[in-house]
Amino acid sequence: MPTGLKSCLILLVLLIAGCDQGPWNNPYPESESGKPIYYDMFSERPKHLDPITAYSADEYQFIAQIYEPPLQYHFLKRPYQLTTLTATEVPAPVYYDVNGNKLPPDADADNVDHSVYRVEIQPGIRYQPHPAFAKNDAGDYRYHDLDKSDLTDIHDLSDFQHTATRELTAADYVYQIKRLAHPRLHSPIAGLMSKYIVGLPELMKELKKAPGAMNAAQFLDLRDYDLKGVEVIDRYTYEITIKGKYPQFVYWLAMPFFAPMPWEAERFHNQPGMEKRNIVLDWYPIGTGPFMLTENNPNLRMVMERNPNFWGEKYPSEGMPGDREAGLLDDAGKEMPFIDKAVYSLENESIPAWNKFLQ
Repeated sequence: MPTGLKSCLILLVLLIAGCDQGPWNNPYPESESGKPIYYDMFSERPKHLDPITAYSADEYQFIAQIYEPPLQYHFLKRPYQLTTLTATEVPAPVYYDVNGNKLPPDADADNVDHSVYRVEIQPGIRYQPHPAFAKNDAGDYRYHDLDKSDLTDIHDLSDFQHTATRELTAADYVYQIKRLAHPRLHSPIAGLMSKYIVGLPELMKELKKAPGAMNAAQFLDLRDYDLKGVEVIDRYTYEITIKGKYPQFVYWLAMPFFAPMPWEAERFHNQPGMEKRNIVLDWYPIGTGPFMLTENNPNLRMVMERNPNFWGEKYPSEGMPGDREAGLLDDAGKEMPFIDKAVYSLENESIPAWNKFLQ
């Protein structure tokens, strides 16, 4: 056989073998090949993962997949249209005059003294597994009264042996709204919301005077304080009263600032020794969404994995004209998420990011 032909055959065999093994320059582990895993990048490390303080695209890229406010924007409708997430319907404000008389939906803003939004959430939604919910055989929380000696071998949230969950309730949404007034949290929307949510300025003043309010290792139980304009009606219903007529308020209910926060999470994280180990809400989110953060290494990568307790939101069954023809409704009615894992790698510069894309 001619030497040139023999060399070509050898090269062909090597190329065929290479095709069986996938791209030679694949930047991801071969063990993950063919699995429902999404790969992406981020260019700025997130500073806050606590929904009350987070307010940037780099942070929302992660927490929007973990925390669930009552409303969201429809995935396919253009222009943007509000729809439900955990709520059963988009709440319509009920207007009242200064004497408490109900006004029509088209009432002039000058005649509206306050507006009431009633939010009803779906039953049966549960939080991701988390040690904050774990209880012993006696029904007491395992990890709510820790001292420094209990944390000797604890360096990461995953070092806690036991986890549990519980159902999402209306009280969790109310608790989160009260956190806008927390003197240690400094929410970027606290000033704006204090102009509208009835009783929020008064709660801010009260909490500043609360014992241990500025002690990071002390739990400030917001259940012990009333917020006049926010009320739990029943297990799955709560009301928010705002001053005057502010139609834009309903859009705030689609933002993580108004996502639920279980009191157990604050109780768990606000213990001596937790902040030193960075086991805090700003580092370890806790939510009811489709994913949970299982690896937080903002200088290298962030990993999101499927929340085993996710309630099973369905992919939209309707969209805009042409969406069906474009294949955007092929998954209509199917349970989400469609992937098991999402891996985000830090890429500070555009050239490495482009090379990864080419690979």
